[in-house]
Amino acid sequence: MIDTKPSKTHEKNIKQYKSLLEKWDMWDFAYFDGRDYYFLTQFEQILKGITGYLILDYKGNIVPFEEAKAPALALVSFNTMIHGAMKEMVPQMLKDMSPYKDLVSLINRHKADLVRIQPNLEASIEKIITHTTYALGNSKRIEDIINTLGNLQRFATRKHGYFDDDILNDMQAESVKYNVMMYDYGLKEFELMDDYQQVINGLSEGTSNVPSSARKKISDLLRASIQSNNGALKKTMRGFVEGFAEENIKLDESNLQQSFDKKMTKSGLKAFEEKIVPKIRNPK
Repeated sequence: MIDTKPSKTHEKNIKQYKSLLEKWDMWDFAYFDGRDYYFLTQFEQILKGITGYLILDYKGNIVPFEEAKAPALALVSFNTMIHGAMKEMVPQMLKDMSPYKDLVSLINRHKADLVRIQPNLEASIEKIITHTTYALGNSKRIEDIINTLGNLQRFATRKHGYFDDDILNDMQAESVKYNVMMYDYGLKEFELMDDYQQVINGLSEGTSNVPSSARKKISDLLRASIQSNNGALKKTMRGFVEGFAEENIKLDESNLQQSFDKKMTKSGLKAFEEKIVPKIRNPK
């Protein structure tokens, strides 16, 4: 593992670019571009937050501005993906899946009676069972993505003290996988809206072989899904579409992985140019 603690040369050069009342923090991991290791120092003030960035090489030298941009982008991207996993993926992983379990259990238990009296509901019921059963595995799939990102982070920061483009690309692939999964889930939910309503309508007509308590529970669960889809999920999906439109990238539903990879790369570069580059203090 490389030495990731600031050397005397690092500290000396960092302090040249530190303003009054600022605190500085040199991140304890580096980016390796195949030639040298680059460290990012972050400056901040209590009231203003992050006020600047400085890129130094392994020996502690301050590199020129243009040379600093590529490692700065890599280091910020690495950090952003880890924070994104904690902020977005973990809450989804911990989402209460009991309504999905209850729905699958109830519909499977009463499917035969429902279809016997209303054969027209069979296709909708089968689609709901298939989709909901698959959705029950989302928590585990998200957990696997989080674990992979965590392992890559630990491999880079604890075993080597640095990451390279291969690790960064692997991390982006996992982040893209998560976005594709969530978007695909949303598409399938909206495709099932009519099926949800058909089953609700069928249950409301009365089915003597299915207990009224079960009919009510299934209907309530399906109505809750419709309500959620028309609220939070619609907002999320609109955010996906608007994000692609903002970056002028086509959202190709036949190749979601490639679409999201392009979008993530372009939006990350745009945010970097707008928010990070103006704060880089390396000499021009």
